[in-house]
Amino acid sequence: EAIMVGDTTVKLPGIGSWIALAIEQRDIKAVVLAVATMGVVILAYDQLVFRPIVAWADKFRFEQTAAQQRPQSWLYDLMRRARLINRMSAYLTWATTRLTLPPTIRIPDSFTRRLSRRPRLGKAGDMLWLALVLAGAAYALWSTADYVRATLGPADVLKAFGYGFLTLLRVVILIALASVIWVPIGVWIGLRPWAAERAQPIAQFLAAFPANVLFPIAVVGIVSLRLDPDIWLSPLMVLGTQWYILFNVVAGASAFPTDLREASTMYRLRSWQWWRDVMLPGIFPYYVTGALTASGGSWNASIVAEVANWGDTRLEATGLGAYIADATEAGDFPRVVLGIAVMSIFVVTFNRLVWRPMFGLAERRFRLD
Repeated sequence: EAIMVGDTTVKLPGIGSWIALAIEQRDIKAVVLAVATMGVVILAYDQLVFRPIVAWADKFRFEQTAAQQRPQSWLYDLMRRARLINRMSAYLTWATTRLTLPPTIRIPDSFTRRLSRRPRLGKAGDMLWLALVLAGAAYALWSTADYVRATLGPADVLKAFGYGFLTLLRVVILIALASVIWVPIGVWIGLRPWAAERAQPIAQFLAAFPANVLFPIAVVGIVSLRLDPDIWLSPLMVLGTQWYILFNVVAGASAFPTDLREASTMYRLRSWQWWRDVMLPGIFPYYVTGALTASGGSWNASIVAEVANWGDTRLEATGLGAYIADATEAGDFPRVVLGIAVMSIFVVTFNRLVWRPMFGLAERRFRLD
């Protein structure tokens, strides 16, 4: 909501621009007020939207044995008991039934023949769409290379790729540390519905918490203790994205079949054997989804996390995010384009070489259906 490119500054009305202005003016009270307001909004969202959906979705779980504890929502219970909502649901069901195609209507043979020919048309359409995408990607790459080559040289490209490897190293280390911390915690929470019910609003608040609110604390601490910004600014990259790992691990542990948990208890699986043979395979698809999302979010966050401001004090960590941020602030569009192109190459390559094989492994070996 607050963007600065060269001499142009754009600010939209909202809590994000409020926080940006408060950081610029070193107004601690305004920052605290913004955080408190976000907390109230997130709590209302959890109670009025997310919690009822979780309680409603629990009835669609397919298990051989019933779970001992189920998620609760006061709003969902109120809606189930309200007469007006029950009547509206009955009318909606009646209207949907009336509009449904009666089973006695015979489908013409010509229509069936047309449907049988659709797979061929579908394959041709897929090939045409793939060709258009490849042509568009090739044109975009050629335009980017031509634009960058007109103002920058090979040394600038190598410099951007060097910064990209530094940011990649930060992302990998931070995701690994976040996984070591949040996977055990997420499993513990997910296996206990009462804990998930209490931890959900806290985790949602932390996930929506803007990382730049903590920039003043990071800047003051790094300057006071004379720490290395290349190391101590890095945690800001994963500050808001690590919660994707926690969310998905909690979801995976919550969806783990109760009968399999009881079977592991009967066989007295303990400690590392339980993690290796039961829980880690059960949550692996969920973990991959969360880690992939956290990784992509960390790349995006690097643009603001590798550069921290508190009034006139500015700290930078060497990396591709700081490279893009400096070029954007200076209005250096060729370097902005180069930085975005290099980041795109790193993200897509990492996804193809790491995350896609892990998704394939999860699909082949660790599905519970």
